[in-house]
Amino acid sequence: MWSLFSRQLAHATDQAGVCEASARSVAQTFDVLSVSIWLVDEATGRLVVGASTASQRADTVRQISPSASTAVQAGLLSRARPFDLEEEAEPWMEEFRGLNPATFETGGHRWCVPLRSGERSLGALVLADRVGGHGYTLEELELLTCIGDQVTSVLLNLRLADEVARGRELEAFRLMSTFFIHDLKNAAASLNLTLKNLPKHFDDPAFRGDALRAVGNTAKRIDDMIARLSALRERPGASLQETDLNQIVSDALGRVDPIPRIEVTQELQTVPSLRVDKEQIQSVITNLVLNAQEALGSEGRVLVRTEHREGQVILSVSDNGCGMTPAFMNDSLFRPFQSTKKKGLGIGLFQSRTIVQAHGGRVQVESEPGKGTTFQVSFPVRGER
Repeated sequence: MWSLFSRQLAHATDQAGVCEASARSVAQTFDVLSVSIWLVDEATGRLVVGASTASQRADTVRQISPSASTAVQAGLLSRARPFDLEEEAEPWMEEFRGLNPATFETGGHRWCVPLRSGERSLGALVLADRVGGHGYTLEELELLTCIGDQVTSVLLNLRLADEVARGRELEAFRLMSTFFIHDLKNAAASLNLTLKNLPKHFDDPAFRGDALRAVGNTAKRIDDMIARLSALRERPGASLQETDLNQIVSDALGRVDPIPRIEVTQELQTVPSLRVDKEQIQSVITNLVLNAQEALGSEGRVLVRTEHREGQVILSVSDNGCGMTPAFMNDSLFRPFQSTKKKGLGIGLFQSRTIVQAHGGRVQVESEPGKGTTFQVSFPVRGER
């Protein structure tokens, strides 16, 4: 019977389902008409009905007042095994009997099974109105003890799973927010650079044209970020479409403001189209190019290349800057929320690798102190090995 009860509980996916399945199964197993499960509500601290087979309580959740609930909970915590509610006259039992009235005079005594784990009380299982009014044998009381332990275990597991799920939601929200702030920081840096150079070159029509385009592109990027953030509920995850990586590279480089004495060049070969999220991959390219520019200091060269090799479309971003030590690459390079920059969030490369991996790709790094760094991003081509 206990094995059958366990299998029936296995189909329940939430606390309400566990309570309903438990009450129904106990009623069928012991020929009891009124089975109620009382649970401690974690939000209010009150004892409430989780489920009941009694018709007069099926549609109503009955609560004990805060003062009475404390006494009842303390009383339940003092009991470890099933007990007869009729035979003792403690004040909390009198109150608990009043909340679990018997419908039939010939239904026998009411019994209570504490739902207890260690020093924690989750509530109780109350049986009333047994068909024929029969008493419970020692074997039946042992079975009720096992059932109470099983219900307690399942409820604790569900609550723990809910806490873990909420923790993951908070972590996902924190990560998403950090990604958004990082992209917003890049957009602000672009605007600041334009504003810094504006007083010096305001009389140059060509510069004013470039400045207007830069401001327009940045405003569009911010609008796109807000739109993606607003659409998370309706469209979680990536929006995949067939796209030419070379076009994504060109669009991304068009968003990166030029820096005097830093040359950014392209070597784009013909490559197969990829099914990717264009905005996300643009963000990856932008992050890699901005990092390369920052590694160069006051001058240097950044090379962006694409190629098709061995069933992979490969994007590489190389610079001839300061490079990185093997220790830094192994211990800190892709770790979130760590940065060597004074105003850095330590999220850019972590975000980029997360996006690439979500597309089935990978990121590799080659670097040597004093000689430069190459980031290589590879995406598999469908139908090729």
